Amino acid sequence: MVLRAYRGEHYAIAGGLPENAFIDAPFRVGAGRGEPDRKRARAAIFAAATKELSTLVESPRFALSLEIREVDPVLSWNAIHPPLRHGAPARASAGG
Repeated sequence: MVLRAYRGEHYAIAGGLPENAFIDAPFRVGAGRGEPDRKRARAAIFAAATKELSTLVESPRFALSLEIREVDPVLSWNAIHPPLRHGAPARASAGG
């Protein structure tokens, strides 16, 4: 699993009010997982996120957005996949 988080110094949100806030959580999964599996994953992730962020979620000024996208195997490439398929250990990234 890879996690990337970016703090947006400049952003726009509905209403244009500075007290509004949001977290956008896009997830990408490899092709082949059926819709029922993706729906279960979405429900589990959303439940965990709303529990962890309960104080924010209760605010009318906060929006939590979650989306699961299936990666197209023909149009996507990841350098770590070939070594893993052949049993080679993955190298640690420069970031950790």
